Amino acid sequence: MVRSGPANQDEESGVAADLAVFVDRLAAAGSDRPTAAARVQIQRAIGEGSIPPGVRRLAEALAASVDRAPAPRRPAEAEDSVAAAMRSNNLVVLDDVDPGNLAETVDLLLADGKRVLVTGPDQQLAMRIRHEVPARTAGRVLDRLPGLANGEMRELRSLLATSTPGRRARSGQELPTPADLPDPAQVAELCRQSTHAPDAGRGASLVPGLLAGLDPDRRGAVTAVAHLVNRSLTALPSVGECGWAWRLLSDLVLAQHRPVFEGLLEDSAQAMAAVDRGRDAAPVTFTVRPADNVLGVLRHYRDFLSSGGRCRTYFRTSVQREAQPVLAGIRVAGRVPTTLNEVIRVVDYLELGEWLRRVCTGCGELGLPSPRDDGELCRLHDVLLRVAAAVRSVSALRHDVLFLAEDSPLSVPDVDTAADVAVAVLDYELNGSAVDARRQLDSMADRLAACSPVLAVAPEHEQACTALRERDAEGYLAAVEALVAARREQRDETRRTTLLQRLGAVAPGLASAWAALAAHSPAALGMAVFRPMEELLAELPPPDSVDVLLVLGAAALGVEHLLLTAAAPRLIAAVGPGERPGPAPTLLSVLQRADALVIHGKAGGPTAPVVPISVVQQQSRIPRQAALGQAGA
Repeated sequence: MVRSGPANQDEESGVAADLAVFVDRLAAAGSDRPTAAARVQIQRAIGEGSIPPGVRRLAEALAASVDRAPAPRRPAEAEDSVAAAMRSNNLVVLDDVDPGNLAETVDLLLADGKRVLVTGPDQQLAMRIRHEVPARTAGRVLDRLPGLANGEMRELRSLLATSTPGRRARSGQELPTPADLPDPAQVAELCRQSTHAPDAGRGASLVPGLLAGLDPDRRGAVTAVAHLVNRSLTALPSVGECGWAWRLLSDLVLAQHRPVFEGLLEDSAQAMAAVDRGRDAAPVTFTVRPADNVLGVLRHYRDFLSSGGRCRTYFRTSVQREAQPVLAGIRVAGRVPTTLNEVIRVVDYLELGEWLRRVCTGCGELGLPSPRDDGELCRLHDVLLRVAAAVRSVSALRHDVLFLAEDSPLSVPDVDTAADVAVAVLDYELNGSAVDARRQLDSMADRLAACSPVLAVAPEHEQACTALRERDAEGYLAAVEALVAARREQRDETRRTTLLQRLGAVAPGLASAWAALAAHSPAALGMAVFRPMEELLAELPPPDSVDVLLVLGAAALGVEHLLLTAAAPRLIAAVGPGERPGPAPTLLSVLQRADALVIHGKAGGPTAPVVPISVVQQQSRIPRQAALGQAGA
């Protein structure tokens, strides 16, 4: 039995192996060269992991029908029941249909947008059906598949089906490139500045007048300092998250607690280094409480060992005699430290404790929360570094502001004023005054309008220019987003035109027919290809080239012709009036076992599930399991 719905790669490999056996059983029913060629192609596809969906669906239908009774009859369907049936059924039998019915079947499938491949042993019947296909399908009936790649054909059909008059009009428009469009964020800021005066508090209103009288180099230096202030203050955590950092910054700017702060910064750095050194080191424990002077003793002993001194059993040195009682109460990884590395580990551990005590003392003097673990120590050190950077930048700005001009009325007494002055300096350097902002917006609008000729301007392009002149930031943003969609539509239209031209070079009738249908019947972008059965078996089409395979004269075909299912994911087997199949197993007997849907009479008539068709008496005399064995189920 062929397994369906693989859950992993091993199960998928099992499915491929089952399908390979299934294909071999089908091919064993025939001995002609086209059958052998089809078998080789299908086996190669299965080996490459590209299982033909038609073969897989046929095998799964046969496997599912082993223990299942035939489905009950269904009510009659609409007039276009063939197209409707193919949307929900993979296997269909047209029983007792003449060439006119088959031509109508092809027409219905084309109207449903299907790519139909018609084949059969009788070429005269195929040519008769081709000539009876209604005139409205002219151009969509071909001798061979078009030369375009399957992905390009799929893309072209999608672009044709989704084409609109607005998108087709894009071909005559010249859209501005993304580089031509001003930054929406900058436009929004300019619009805000052009209609609202900047904050005049804390002396910031004096900044434009002072900066206007400076030479470019001096103004550039002040701007650089303002950048540092803005960047360093932005890097600090918020007041709600870390209020002590801002209090400490204000005190340091006013030259308070500088020595204590610098000592705390150094101690926290040393503590961080000690924590990093001991992060993966052996644990240190104490059996007795160490004396206060043990660190000095162990440092002396560490230096003694590092300089080449030896630990002796007899005639011990004074350094060793002094250190060994201390080491006797210490354990490194559960044992008394004796080697140089173990002594160094103990010294690092004790030094870390010393640094942490100094950090806690400094925090207490500055009113800061003491760290309780490594994470809080790292956080404390990081915030202290940021505070130090902010102190340097704010102090530099306070100094520069004092010398902006003779008798300058502007001063920076605190951190808040420094932040406001820095923002005012940067705002002036970037945008200038409100008049400058309006001039910049008008200049942007003029440059943007000059990107396209008047006769080729898109509505979205004109909307963007108007929004700039009207200081409408939201309208400009909407126009920019609309231009993104317009460029995508233009690319799609260009691609559609290119692919349609390439299709016209190899199949001009099909290209013209699809172009005409796209305007009023985009769902009817199908095509019908008539190919002899021997040629089709010898050279199966690439995957995803065909949607439906229509096999004519199916009553005369053996089981080996089920290899044709590799050409398309869906199969229609047509049986003419009065045609009777030979002894089972045949193509029709396998389809009956797979519960293929049967449509009696004309193509648009009512449908019913597989029931004893015109060959019921012959099939009833054949054991069911014999047919299944030959079919590969």
